[in-house]
Amino acid sequence: MFCSRGRRAFTLVELLVVIAIIGILIALLLPAVQAAREAARRSQCSNNLKQYGLALHNYHDTYKQFPIAGVSYGIDPQANNCGPNRYCLEWDAPDRSPTVGWQARILPYAEQAALWSQTQQTGDRSHVAYWSVTVDGQPARLKQVPYARCPSDAGKGDANWAQASYSGSLGSTRTPSADSNCQPYLTPGVNYESPGGDADHGNDTDLIPGWSGKRRISGMFGRLGINVSIADVTDGTSNVIFVGEILPDCNDHGAGWWHYNGMGNAHASTSVPINEMTTCLKATRVTFPNCRAQSNWNLSWGFRSQHPGGAQFLLVDGSVRFLSETINYTTYQRLGGRGDGQAVGQF
Repeated sequence: MFCSRGRRAFTLVELLVVIAIIGILIALLLPAVQAAREAARRSQCSNNLKQYGLALHNYHDTYKQFPIAGVSYGIDPQANNCGPNRYCLEWDAPDRSPTVGWQARILPYAEQAALWSQTQQTGDRSHVAYWSVTVDGQPARLKQVPYARCPSDAGKGDANWAQASYSGSLGSTRTPSADSNCQPYLTPGVNYESPGGDADHGNDTDLIPGWSGKRRISGMFGRLGINVSIADVTDGTSNVIFVGEILPDCNDHGAGWWHYNGMGNAHASTSVPINEMTTCLKATRVTFPNCRAQSNWNLSWGFRSQHPGGAQFLLVDGSVRFLSETINYTTYQRLGGRGDGQAVGQF
């Protein structure tokens, strides 16, 4: 006579225990995986900023100054009637490039000479904006470069322009809001250099005689165009912010990095604390609930990122530093100014 043995199977309790253990392991491993991914994204962002640094310094080697951040065009320089209210500034720039910002000007120095060359194929440079020239069957303004976006930045921005996750620094310069009730960072000598940073939104230039230009802009770029060289960085190139991270979904100047009035050009001041998210779309951390409009530039024109705890910055010496969002505010203002004469301290 043979005895048959019943097949042993897992009980319901055992299955539940196994599932629970798997769940615990996933919960333990997921943060580590996410942290590793973010570390890789942050490293790529750092490399992007280093590429900006190399291109900016190569430009400086050629023109003995850093690229201007661009201005509007409109008056034919041959008419000899330029003045403070009638711009012909573009033709005074070293590379004579209508309506583009500094990021477009450095294309030949960032391994993008072919793209830049294609934007030059127009017979009348004085009236055709380079970003509107057709390149590979589409307007140049839609052409993206590999270093312009941080992989941590998932924002889309204005679909009519190639977007950027980086902006040139206005330094410690005034950025008043459209709503006068929404400008908490507008105290002279505290939130911006005074004197030295009182050109609202960087709207000044030294390309026309009589304009005060870089004397009224604290940082490395002005929105209209200032001639800044290494010699102007009297605080030391390792103590001054050059370019920093931004988020396109937090700013109303949607023209990306091609246009002089796009957020990727010179639309960030150290007056706004790092990672101030009030004006950002889908923001969960809002400091000023009644000031969500992106035209509140005293809040929207700041450096920010999706990296936990801070943002990355290119300094004028070409190094990249991660600055904590809890950085001492006075130290942050001094890092913004290229020639305030103040000691920076540890950061």
